[in-house]
Amino acid sequence: NVAGPKARETLGKLTEVDISSDVFKYMRFANGLVAGVPSTLLRIGFVGETGWEVHFPAEYGEHIWDALMDAGKEFDISPCGIEAQRILRLEKKHIIVTQDTDSITTPVEADMEWAVKMDKEDFVGRGSIRAIKERGPRHRIVGFVMQDSLVPEDGAAIVSGGFPIGRVTSSRFSSSLAKGVGLAWVPIGVAKEGQEILIRIADNPTPAIVTFNPFYDPDGKRLRE
Repeated sequence: NVAGPKARETLGKLTEVDISSDVFKYMRFANGLVAGVPSTLLRIGFVGETGWEVHFPAEYGEHIWDALMDAGKEFDISPCGIEAQRILRLEKKHIIVTQDTDSITTPVEADMEWAVKMDKEDFVGRGSIRAIKERGPRHRIVGFVMQDSLVPEDGAAIVSGGFPIGRVTSSRFSSSLAKGVGLAWVPIGVAKEGQEILIRIADNPTPAIVTFNPFYDPDGKRLRE
């Protein structure tokens, strides 16, 4: 995954595929050579910046890696690992299935109805999704921003009147906001933009504010540059 403000300049040194913004648009793919290796390029935005996943035969992994690091040297390219990726995806409010969901989560509750086409004749789970839409969901996953410098642990309880009513699924410190951010399951009654919730941190109820927007670049402009 080559991502960041200089991803296009870096990758452009290694391929003749036209990766300009006008031609290679967000959520598109193309096939071509990268550092001489037949590859498939996917323009995605998991980390919130302009970027491409580059897929190629595994035996060329070291060759592609070295070529990318060399091409990006003038831009101070730097490798990052899974923890950095998880913080970046969280700032975009992207869920990780099984981390932020469980075996009975539906797209309605996970704020992912856009991914389901209910006008299809049938598909696995259509009946349960339709039933939840008709009765209305009881819980929903939301984003939250802490109101102080504390960051709750994954799994921390969301409380009301001293009793748990929900839970944090993912939380990290956001350097772009200089605050703790995260995702949480809450009752539908408090799943409202701007709603204050209390998260138990070291046995103390600590305030946070619910949001449905991504924490970083909420309009997604940087993904499409």
